[in-house]
Amino acid sequence: MVVFGFAEAGGACELPPLPETAKPRATYRLDETKSVVRFDAKAFMHDFTGKTFKLLGSIRVGDLDRLPDVEACVTIDAASLETGIATRDGIMRDDHLETAKFPTIDFVLKKVEAVSRQSGGWDFTARGNLSLHGVSREIIFPVRAHQAGDIVRLAAEVPLKMTDYRIRIPTFLFFTVEDRVVVRFDVTAKRAQ
Repeated sequence: MVVFGFAEAGGACELPPLPETAKPRATYRLDETKSVVRFDAKAFMHDFTGKTFKLLGSIRVGDLDRLPDVEACVTIDAASLETGIATRDGIMRDDHLETAKFPTIDFVLKKVEAVSRQSGGWDFTARGNLSLHGVSREIIFPVRAHQAGDIVRLAAEVPLKMTDYRIRIPTFLFFTVEDRVVVRFDVTAKRAQ
């Protein structure tokens, strides 16, 4: 699968093949035209938001009523993150995220917990590994999911510390960005044919 070009370098997440004896499972693919990842960063008198629409992902589930069986992965093109200021974007990519060395940000879901059925969807806790800037760490965060036919929409936010991923804290002039950033995602996945 090649979308955006970053998949050519092995950037697309791939779920492991199912054993021949496995029950049938539905696969959903992220719709890159309707999916976005944002981050909010704070600095003294200067907060800013970054975003990207360049992400790939797959979700595989046997039964939407049994979410603990779900598998998922997401890959983000790290060099595509933008804050709206080209100079800041270049510094972020080159000096902090080091996208030449670490071109993707990857999340692999390990477990779904505390599933609560809601009208038209579910609330649950996701547990998985986030690989960012050469460091892989477990993260746990709440997710809200809604289903409409062959479409599943997921929304969540998770706070991260840059230093947990060995990212040097950005400073601009006299302003230092706080270590904690909040990552928010709003993704839409469509059932694959």
